Parts: sequence; structure tokens; C-alpha cells
Amino acid sequence: MADLRLAAEENPATAELLTAVPADAAWIEDLVQRGPSAPVWHPLGGRGGRACWWTEL
Repeated sequence: MADLRLAAEENPATAELLTAVPADAAWIEDLVQRGPSAPVWHPLGGRGGRACWWTEL
């Protein structure tokens, strides 16, 4: 949920988008070390915190 609050402070339209459209992010280090198909993706916008595979996005 912190991601959504940070987005709201920076740009309210971004926060609105994150509540309407599922979005995920991954740390660049995880992508480089493990690859984009690894379960390194984290939901944004308060949809839970567990990492998932890109196919679950």
C-alpha cells in the first residue's frame, strides 16, 4: 500500500491508475540475476506482497 501512497503524492493520476489497472514491478538486480521469467514480480497498488511469475501478472 506504500507504493500507492507514494504514487498519490507524486502524481494523483498514477495512483488512480494503480487502483484500476493491476501493475507489477521487479528489482533490476533480480531481473539481471534470475531473469524476467523468474518469480521476481511484485504487485503494486496494495494487491498483496508476494512475488509472482510474469505469467501471473
